[in-house]
Amino acid sequence: MRYVLSSILLVLSMSSYAVQVNGLYTAIVAVDDQSQSARNAAIHIAIRKVVQKVSGRQSVLQNRPLLGALSNVSSYIEQFQYKEKEDDELGFWLTIKFQKSALDKVMQQFDTPVWGSKRPAVLVWFAVENDGVKYIVGSEADESGLFTQAALDVGLRITLPLLDIDDQRIISFNDVWAGFSDQILLASERYEAKQMMYGRLLKDGENSWNLNWTLMGLSGQRSGLEQADTVENILSLAFLGVSEDLANIYAPYGAISQSAITINVKGVSDLTEFVEVTRYLSSLDMVKKLNWSQVTGDKVELELSVIGRVSVLQDTIGLDNVLQPEARAYPLRTHFIDSQKQGVSQPLKQTLYYSIN
Repeated sequence: MRYVLSSILLVLSMSSYAVQVNGLYTAIVAVDDQSQSARNAAIHIAIRKVVQKVSGRQSVLQNRPLLGALSNVSSYIEQFQYKEKEDDELGFWLTIKFQKSALDKVMQQFDTPVWGSKRPAVLVWFAVENDGVKYIVGSEADESGLFTQAALDVGLRITLPLLDIDDQRIISFNDVWAGFSDQILLASERYEAKQMMYGRLLKDGENSWNLNWTLMGLSGQRSGLEQADTVENILSLAFLGVSEDLANIYAPYGAISQSAITINVKGVSDLTEFVEVTRYLSSLDMVKKLNWSQVTGDKVELELSVIGRVSVLQDTIGLDNVLQPEARAYPLRTHFIDSQKQGVSQPLKQTLYYSIN
């Protein structure tokens, strides 16, 4: 029984498809006291953090019209609460939660894409050299919580390698440090990651860290070089860059129009699988409405109203292991609903074909 449980946990820990990222509309800010002035200052910091997480982009904070619309920030607050700091620290942690619907609406009004809470997990291989000590950061490392929290703070979920015997047979510290991408990709296969990040993190002074990182995915790769005074700050800079790259894939600019599409799913053998498919598609943030129009044998035809490009919906579905795309697909006439003009016809939209996994 213990062996079976361990095997199940191993499989779950290795799942690197799409994950639910919670807390996108919540931010925690340190305050000295519970005064109105301290709270107001914290709220303005919090809204900027939340807008970055929801959009996936640090660059959106340069959108002055949007920031102007959010200047009356108190009207977007859903709730807030204080918690005293621990370990004899003075002050409080102020947790502020913003209204999702209100914030989404104003962001879209100012051409800022809203990236849903279903996002790709990023597998992270980091080789660290700290005062002569060299190691790869794994899921059981002391720093694992620091890495995970730094990613969550910018709206990402990461997976750290197990570094068990199977990993150690394939990859070494030197492989990651040198950036041997072929070896890193080989070690990553068991995790079935769609997005993978590797890098070398070096402490080169009392208050100086360098991080050279690379993000690899289906759309190619991108590298970055960061410098900061603490590990927390340098991880934040790197994960902000990764978040921006992924947002450009899964929540691109110009993808806020609403369209109606058809999805045909085969292999739906019973009511349980029908509910699984419809519940899954309905859970995707860009799907605003779903109806079934036809059931024939094990085939189900669904009508969806979605916000954004069909290609983004396909990429999002591709992150999970629920539906498998079918090769059969051809252009059909569907109805397109522009946010400004109702009823504009677009002739070359596609019906999507999938089978259930």
